[in-house]
Amino acid sequence: MTITKKNEAGSLLPMTVTEGLTVNVMPNEAHEYVMSTREVSHGYGTSIYVVRKTMLRHEDELKEGKHFIKGVDILSTPTVTQPHQIFWTKRGIVRLGFFIKSERAKLFRDWAEELIIAVDEQRDLFGVVKTTRALPAKTKANRLTQERMVSILAEVCRIEDMALRMSITNKLMGGTAK
Repeated sequence: MTITKKNEAGSLLPMTVTEGLTVNVMPNEAHEYVMSTREVSHGYGTSIYVVRKTMLRHEDELKEGKHFIKGVDILSTPTVTQPHQIFWTKRGIVRLGFFIKSERAKLFRDWAEELIIAVDEQRDLFGVVKTTRALPAKTKANRLTQERMVSILAEVCRIEDMALRMSITNKLMGGTAK
């Protein structure tokens, strides 16, 4: 189930929840990302009706602006979607998961939790993004394997200056040059 609409933040980003289950998230400045009710219901393995009824049943806990926003609030052109279409924030997806009980809902909650933790681990307690210096990639090009040693020694044998040839050979073999 892929939605191809675009919003002002860009196109939808497919994210794999489990093997065979991919949902689309929509980047959003205020909430990092949001998901349509259709995508949330797909992720939880329920119908859109179940998500809507759950929202109504728990309206005291699911707050507009925090757990969900309406389409008119995020899309630059309201004609692209219904202005009252609901988009769930990451907080709303998690909170909604407290109420929906299904086997796939458990998997979806695990995915949502891991995604949120992964994003939050990039920040300290005050919301500042941690920067880490990347370690240089290890290369195998400077490793002296037996095959490389034989190849180098074959090239050294072509050097006509005997003193230079012996010096290089001694250094390669771990000895000292004279």
